[in-house]
Amino acid sequence: MNGKPVIVTGGRDDLLRVWDLATHKLIGKPIPAGQDGVNHVELHHWDGKDIAVVSGGTLRAWDLGTRRPLTPPIMTDTLDTNLLAVGSHDGQHVALTEGEYYELQLWNLTTGSAVGASLKGHEAEPRAGAIGQLGGTTIAVTGDADKVLRSWDLKTGKALATAKVTSIDYIRSIAIQGGVAVVTGAGGDFYGRMERWDLATGAVTEVKHKGGFSPIELRELDGRTVAILGGDSTLRVADLATGKVIGQGWDDDDLLDHIAAVGKYGTTPILVIGDLDGTLTIWDLRTGRQLGKPFFGYGGGVETLAVTKVRGKAIAVTAGNDDTIRMWDLATHKPFRAPISCACIEYAPMTTATRAGNPVIVYAEIEHGLVARDAATGKRVDKTGIFVASAGGPAPLSADGSVVATVTQDGEAELWDLSAGNLPRRVTATEVDAVAVGSRIIATASGDQIKLWDQATGQPIGKPITSGGQAESLAIGQVDGKTIVFFQRRYAPEWGSIRLWDAMTGEPYSKALSIRSTAMAVTRVGSRTVLVTGQDDGTVIVWDPQTMKPLLPPFSGHHGAVSGVAVTMLKGKPIAVSGGDDGSIRVWDLTDLSH
Repeated sequence: MNGKPVIVTGGRDDLLRVWDLATHKLIGKPIPAGQDGVNHVELHHWDGKDIAVVSGGTLRAWDLGTRRPLTPPIMTDTLDTNLLAVGSHDGQHVALTEGEYYELQLWNLTTGSAVGASLKGHEAEPRAGAIGQLGGTTIAVTGDADKVLRSWDLKTGKALATAKVTSIDYIRSIAIQGGVAVVTGAGGDFYGRMERWDLATGAVTEVKHKGGFSPIELRELDGRTVAILGGDSTLRVADLATGKVIGQGWDDDDLLDHIAAVGKYGTTPILVIGDLDGTLTIWDLRTGRQLGKPFFGYGGGVETLAVTKVRGKAIAVTAGNDDTIRMWDLATHKPFRAPISCACIEYAPMTTATRAGNPVIVYAEIEHGLVARDAATGKRVDKTGIFVASAGGPAPLSADGSVVATVTQDGEAELWDLSAGNLPRRVTATEVDAVAVGSRIIATASGDQIKLWDQATGQPIGKPITSGGQAESLAIGQVDGKTIVFFQRRYAPEWGSIRLWDAMTGEPYSKALSIRSTAMAVTRVGSRTVLVTGQDDGTVIVWDPQTMKPLLPPFSGHHGAVSGVAVTMLKGKPIAVSGGDDGSIRVWDLTDLSH
């Protein structure tokens, strides 16, 4: 791109990132290219431009130089996110995708419109495809889960021929070379296989390789098709036309499952390996040596979010699916400190509390249980030995000042007083799904019941409240001089809905909120208590708990569901902070609520 070799990556955060191959640094801002995740990226050089064709919930072509889409998003009721092939047809740039009921559809990437009728014939899910030339005719070759290969005339939309591979059980990739379709995949023993389908004669033959190497995948390099070969924990790359091996190969079990791309860095042929956690490594195909250090290739979504004050600054704390805790200065939108590496339990809540008057971050780790870190330094200040629930879902977590409440692996609610050290105190609730701690009381949810407990003694208060379903989360707040318990439902048919109860009387308070909320926070803004919810459509809404009506128009901006919400003060103004599955943190002005 602009004379620089680059790598383009996409991930579950719906963002496309372009990296300078020489410096391993991000070039420009991420491109919001996906919807429901970036599942497949194909790079091409079209009309003098570097293009990325991206499939996710939509199909779209992006200009990597301008960071702008070249095409409208292609999103129809029949579009599946399985991108099979990209190529040229009738002077246009096109993409072939899997459609509904195993049909195939060709798309004009310039206009975003379908090209011709759908291609019908597969009786199983199409797994791979290629677009190429056969005797001056543009054709496509596709392979499905029943090991059936089909060739198509893309001008007429008619099927040309059908064949079936014999040694391949799972078709992985297809390339068209001359009058032959080359197919790679795995056999029943998971060992790689390659077969050639002669499109003129219809003959299908298996290609044998010397030295015990088996084909894994087909890629393009310098206008030629190359086969990535694996065997005996060794990786090789061979020219498909000549069968000659490029480079010396190298030994590494981990490389065989996460092939990313074959390309060139200057004059050096390279192999880029993408691991499941988003880490990229670059290898010289001639020497088999790694070039430079690994770098993180795509961003993860924000799994949970909390806010705190550190040295007078409003700080957002996030845990993501890249196994890091990150802290951000909300005034500058810049990192507050270096990321903290953690083996966090997936989607486990995180909260902020105080210890000796200082802000701390509390979260759950797989190996160490509940952990507290000083928010200013990032250093661990307490390790409780409390191992939290994880088998039935993320462990509930709640804090009020220095008191933190969680649920142990045996399903009991446990309190941890940070100011007094590691002195856990339990209440007799069992099989707890959610917990909240507020001023002088604890609320626990088990099954369809909510129980209240005295924070000081651990004794029950009043009668259990029938909630009507299992809790996703609980919160406690003061509304109109009353202590109110907020209940968010976990499962259908009313998942995400929120109900309120008066803690002292056990009676319902206000009407139910029938929404699909994915996150909930209760806090005070000025003199009033507000309920802030994040939605699965990416919006954030602020509610009046007394009327259950919105206090402000919905805030929108996230691409995907909101995973965490919180409220804090920034330069004297109340703000809401939200984190999303798209990996972004957004700040919303709540000043109007103070008037």
